[in-house]
Amino acid sequence: MSRLKLCSYLLILSLLLSICTVSAEDSSLVIKVGSYENSPKVYVNNDGIVTGVFPDILNTISVLEGFKINYVQGTWTECLDRLEHGEIDIMLDVAISPERINRFDFNNETVLNSYSAIYTKPTTSIQSYFDLKDKRIAVMKGSINYTGEEGIKKTLDKFNISAQFIEYNSYKEVFQAVSTNASDAGVVNIIFGFLLEKDFNIIRSPIVFNPSQLRFAFTKNSEKGHMLASKIDKRLIDLKKDRSSAYYEALNRHIYGKPDDIPEKVQNTFSKTIHLTEIERNWIKKHKNIRIGIDPEFVPFEYRDINGTHQGISSDYVRILNERLGLNMKVVENLSWKQVIELTKKQEIDVLSCVGQTEERKQYLIFSKPYVNYHRVILTRSDAPFITGIKDIQNKKVGVQAGTSHEGFVKEQTSIKPITYPTLQEGLMALSGGQVEAFVVNIASASYWIRKLNLTNLKVAAQASFEIFYLYFAVRKDFPELLSIINKGLNSITQEEDQEIQRKWVSVEYKTGVDIRLIWKYVFYISIGLFIFFSLILFWNYRLKKEITIREKTELELERHAYELEKANEQLKELDHLKNMFIASVSHELRTPLNSIIGFTGIILQGLTGELNPKQKDQLTRVYSCANHLLGLITDVIDISKIEAGRIDVYPKKFRVIEIIQEAIISIQPQLQAKSLSLESDVPDDLMVNTDRKRFQQCILNYLSNALKYSEQGTIKIVARDVGKYVEVKISDTGIGISEADVKRLFEPFERIDSHLRVKAGGTGLGLYLTRKIAQELLKGDISVESELHKGSVFGITVLKDIEAKNEKSISD
Repeated sequence: MSRLKLCSYLLILSLLLSICTVSAEDSSLVIKVGSYENSPKVYVNNDGIVTGVFPDILNTISVLEGFKINYVQGTWTECLDRLEHGEIDIMLDVAISPERINRFDFNNETVLNSYSAIYTKPTTSIQSYFDLKDKRIAVMKGSINYTGEEGIKKTLDKFNISAQFIEYNSYKEVFQAVSTNASDAGVVNIIFGFLLEKDFNIIRSPIVFNPSQLRFAFTKNSEKGHMLASKIDKRLIDLKKDRSSAYYEALNRHIYGKPDDIPEKVQNTFSKTIHLTEIERNWIKKHKNIRIGIDPEFVPFEYRDINGTHQGISSDYVRILNERLGLNMKVVENLSWKQVIELTKKQEIDVLSCVGQTEERKQYLIFSKPYVNYHRVILTRSDAPFITGIKDIQNKKVGVQAGTSHEGFVKEQTSIKPITYPTLQEGLMALSGGQVEAFVVNIASASYWIRKLNLTNLKVAAQASFEIFYLYFAVRKDFPELLSIINKGLNSITQEEDQEIQRKWVSVEYKTGVDIRLIWKYVFYISIGLFIFFSLILFWNYRLKKEITIREKTELELERHAYELEKANEQLKELDHLKNMFIASVSHELRTPLNSIIGFTGIILQGLTGELNPKQKDQLTRVYSCANHLLGLITDVIDISKIEAGRIDVYPKKFRVIEIIQEAIISIQPQLQAKSLSLESDVPDDLMVNTDRKRFQQCILNYLSNALKYSEQGTIKIVARDVGKYVEVKISDTGIGISEADVKRLFEPFERIDSHLRVKAGGTGLGLYLTRKIAQELLKGDISVESELHKGSVFGITVLKDIEAKNEKSISD
């Protein structure tokens, strides 16, 4: 008994030492974790610390498990390559997919579920996949929503929609590309989009696709990875059960936008819906004074009054942003617009409060979401000839105000070399005096200065563009935090507040210092002209909006009936004339030489032209086999074309079902013997049908051929029975079977199910599609399939016992 106790003590002591050793090893275990920029799920904050939903959860688990984490920075593709080669142990925020399962191991517990979304500029309408045709689409390189099975690239390929894909290293770069017109649309995950869409001049389209599960990924077949995945799953399950755990804190902090500590000044002055990040709040604390530059003569958008005070539409927006965000934006006084631009380039001015976008300005500024718009027009003298648009002044002397978006528009959008003027007044005086023949300007500012300067010989001749132009806050490029803050402030301004500001400044009266009766006279004339002009614009916009509404309703209806749309597209592609030419070409130009190849090769193989050595016989046998395979493919394509065109002949004939079954068995007998498969048949001798014998046998042979291809061992069984007006034949096998997901696409053209037998089995992917066509459209029956993965399949066909002949005009061979 004492010896037994001693052994027990030693065993317990050994186990305790092992546990201590493992704990010591775990406590010193250093885990290399890949980190890339994909806010809010993983990103580097202003202090250089890796944070986000995934890092916060992993950091908590590492404390509980005693790991040490070493984050390794890189782009998305760099991190995945490092993980694949074992240079890091864990990759954060990886969507699971069949392709990635082959490259990496994953933990079992999903951290987040996500979707993909398409974003565009406010001026670009994307309502369906078809609107993406020939568009430039920004994507993140290597992302699942770009190259995955349900990603945008393969989705557009399925609909035969061509587009140009532009790759970037992060979703933020994708949004920047859309916002700056470097692309027409951008694809991001919807979590990133929901959080940051308001920071850019973009809108979310109705297109949402590619649901995905986000998990931790590990190096394939790594023992360390298996151990980490197990521990992470266990901890993650426990964290999800506790609503107050670090898991939910991470979601609240990074996704749901619940602020932790809003500065008191900001709390008291802006709506609770404005949630600033910690980085943004710290930025405001560090930048007590923000310098604003304004155009002193950009009436009514912004200008200085006689006292030098900032007035106009932008002044009200600056006031609201200062109040709601706790900012201190102040106008730099006594500067001309030219001086403002020069100081902005030197970063001695931080913000321009009301400017248009130009390619030149994009070199040193980043732009907020638009908050006011205008129409760009062409002014001429009253006695100038009639013009319809910008193309009519290509060869004329055209003036613009220097440093404005109008100068950028003329230089970038036309071949005109404009004459520039320091101020709008000087430019309008030059037009009135004949120094230039036309002047490009926004209509609101022009109307004010024409009245004030009493320029009675000027008129609005035409629109420079039917496009609506937008004005923005513009921020120096090294202040991206300020841009994000301003955008959030602009988003807090309601539509009613926007409208009130516009009404206030568009209808304001200015003191011009001239005869009031003369002012009212010309105000009346100009108002009539503007009324007619804007009436035409509104009428055009109304018609355009009506047409867009009709189009949107039509597209919605088409998308609601996706099957009908796809079928209609296929029918349009298969125009009778082109299809007849194709089939005739295939029949004459391909089948004739192929039959010659098969015939002559057969003669040579039979030795009728002389004895062949083994190598020659082997090569000619391959030629003979490939030619027969190609001839079968051509025959299948022609059969399908004839069926779909309704021009194939059906020749009913009364016969016993067992006859075609026996003939089919004989034809596959060599393949059965080669694979050592057994075949059982249960077909009544007296089972009769009156149908097309050739087509019925073709279906049976297609089923038997598939059963042979995808069975390595076991038995193939054929069962036929009488089911009222129909005869049913079922062919079962003990092959690889088919998953439930793959069954849905089994009878589609050129579909072949992935398996280890795919390469060996060969085939074109047309056999089952043709079988369905023959059964349903010629033999007035149907097909069926039952299958279980790795256990086998049962394919069935029912045909009408007695059909009438369908002898329509056939396609000439």
